Amino acid sequence: MPSAQTTCYECDANCPIELEFDTAGEPLKVRGPDCPRCYVQLERRDHPERLLHPLRRVGPRGSGRFEQIGWDEALDTIAAELTRARERHGAPAVGFFAGYTKEARPQLQRLAHSFGSPNYMTESGCCFSATMVAEKLTLGYKIKTTSTVVSPKTRCHLIWSTNPRGSIPPFDQHPLASPRPERALIVVDPRRTPLAECADVHLQIRPGTDGALALGFHHLIFANGWQDQVFLDQWGQGVEAFRDYVRDFDPRRVAAICGVAAADIERAAECYATTAPAQITLSPTATVQHSNGFQNHRALILLGAVTGNLDREGGNRFFNDKALPRPIERFDHCLAALPPRVGSKRFPIWTRYWPAAQSMLLPDCILEGDPQPIRALLAMGINTAMWPNSARMERALGALDFFAASDFFHNPATRQADIVLPAATNLERPALIAYPGCAYQGEVRYRRALLTPRGEARADGEIFLQLGVRLGMGALFWDGDLEASWAEAAEGLPEAVREAIYASPDGVTVYADAIDDLVDHGFMDADRLYRLRGFPTDSGKVEFDSDALRAAGHDGLPVYREPAEGPVSTPALARRFPLVLTSGARSKFDTHSQHQHSARMRRAIPRPLVEIHPEDAMVRGIDDGDAVMVGSPRGEVRFYAQVTERIKPGVVHCVHGWNEANVNLLTDDVHLDPISGFPPFKSGLCEIRPID
Repeated sequence: MPSAQTTCYECDANCPIELEFDTAGEPLKVRGPDCPRCYVQLERRDHPERLLHPLRRVGPRGSGRFEQIGWDEALDTIAAELTRARERHGAPAVGFFAGYTKEARPQLQRLAHSFGSPNYMTESGCCFSATMVAEKLTLGYKIKTTSTVVSPKTRCHLIWSTNPRGSIPPFDQHPLASPRPERALIVVDPRRTPLAECADVHLQIRPGTDGALALGFHHLIFANGWQDQVFLDQWGQGVEAFRDYVRDFDPRRVAAICGVAAADIERAAECYATTAPAQITLSPTATVQHSNGFQNHRALILLGAVTGNLDREGGNRFFNDKALPRPIERFDHCLAALPPRVGSKRFPIWTRYWPAAQSMLLPDCILEGDPQPIRALLAMGINTAMWPNSARMERALGALDFFAASDFFHNPATRQADIVLPAATNLERPALIAYPGCAYQGEVRYRRALLTPRGEARADGEIFLQLGVRLGMGALFWDGDLEASWAEAAEGLPEAVREAIYASPDGVTVYADAIDDLVDHGFMDADRLYRLRGFPTDSGKVEFDSDALRAAGHDGLPVYREPAEGPVSTPALARRFPLVLTSGARSKFDTHSQHQHSARMRRAIPRPLVEIHPEDAMVRGIDDGDAVMVGSPRGEVRFYAQVTERIKPGVVHCVHGWNEANVNLLTDDVHLDPISGFPPFKSGLCEIRPID
């Protein structure tokens, strides 16, 4: 059978895949990594409920009543409504939002800033960016990105609230998925994952107490002299103040906070600190989706600095930029010529490092006009299930003067839209892909469309360029030519790389110039880049105590605070809602809400589950498989009980991303992290009752 190579985009791993065709040129199957997401791409393309034509709302918002219209009418309507909103309220009152897929973000951001609005927002307002900003502020480099790359030299692995079998392709085959006899293993997780069952120490903490546990590790490291004092003396900023602070986090106190045994904390800290080299594997969200998540994450990543495990083989390597496409987003224009973004006053540290407005404030902007009014919105891949207290976000979309969205399927957000546009899948659209890879090595590919879009679907990027043309900016938007926009981005690559990616679907491996710099300066081992460049922080050192945080009104040290809603902070509320609610554990059968329409995926996980410990289930009269209502101060949602000892007593875990069982109808939208703006998806309160 004939076949062609391309790139998957069911998550952001961008795995190479092969599409097999029959003799008539119709796609038959997808071959690729052993990943269920990979195999359902044709199911999505051919799904009977897929959006295939532009639609205009004809019923009340939320009614789901639409009529088919042509592309010219759809795009002309959007351009006219955005212009009307700009004339009435000013360009910043028009918001632009990018969810999944991420590939068309440069074109949408370019449209926002060329239109005159600084308020381009993304799903990164609650995903990944807080870990990145905490790491850049504290270390000057990202380390989460490289923390899942396995080194044969690692002698101790500290897996902190991530489950490789459910979250990191190729899942069960990932080198982290199984323990190795030569490598000590510590797992921190409120759930007993398969990896936790194999760990030398499993610290099953109460959600949201990661910072206290990390500070407890630091206490023991300093108390026992396990720190790398030579490194700290040369490269630490504020070490003595930090050391004084952690003196109060003795094992007994930390055990009481986290709900784990003091002896286990002592075993884990000694193992990590004295078994070098040691590596921490991190989640993009687990430590930061809390009301104090930013500082908790800082306390955690400073463990690598205290023990001398930063940017060394077998430890936590720095992520270095490689050959990158030319930016086409016009963010430089936003910074130089446009008003401040939503969130820039409330979250100045986050917006200093992240090139977007804070999307978690979007409901406030629409409903309250605070911190800025938003009256119209253009979005791709938006779903209200992404926001805490999702019902409020749904009300906000219904209150807009105008709202247009592109997607593959309807969801609670698109049902509020005035215009809905059918999006092309990754098999039907071209894209320039720069995959970050590991510390020094990455990949660049140019993916051509292998299939003609079904119906009248169009690539999101093409839609935004065509809107730019209709708004009178054709010269800025390549006259609507998507391939031309990618070609200009590719101009930022070295000529040989650019030619190779267009010639071969395999792409090109690219390397960071840091390797050559180290060798040129006589360093024969390609690590510890700080020996040459220092740390690209404000102080040039690792920032245990941050002046930038202090200047913004925060603690300079990674101070621990209890979750804003919890048994300690809100005891009266905890009497009504005595269980700690966490959510968002990854599964290889879902990428957020993207695979809700897949029959194949639903055979694997047919119902939305809430994990509850047998002790908690028994006192509530709940049996395994029962339909239950999970309630919080925000409302109630129906789930199905999975009674299991894998979850910590007193804690329940709900799946996320289910439109018909949206856990974020229950989560707190008030107590955002004060530095990043991230919501506390993973540490709230709830109660569960059986349904008669």
